[in-house]
Amino acid sequence: MTITRDINEKLDEILSIRAEIIRMKKELNNNESLVNKLTGDKYTKQDALDVVEKVIDGIKNDLSEITNNGQNVKDIFTNQYYLNDPMEDKRIAQNNNNNFLNN
Repeated sequence: MTITRDINEKLDEILSIRAEIIRMKKELNNNESLVNKLTGDKYTKQDALDVVEKVIDGIKNDLSEITNNGQNVKDIFTNQYYLNDPMEDKRIAQNNNNNFLNN
């Protein structure tokens, strides 16, 4: 069931990044500049959002590669014979607990 785990991890990455985008939009003013800690370069809020969207596009490309443009996963989550992976459920529950405790 590694393909389902890989897909779930990529989808979780996208959700996590989208949550950060929402937080960034709320907390930063439009005229506020951000500094890249590695290079020292200054960016606007929109520049940062554009970079994040490119990261999401990269994750989408990874998903396309994993799934062979969706050809490898037809009905993988919806067919009646799909077996739930209890270890995946445990991993997700643990992540949810860790996120709850850290916030």
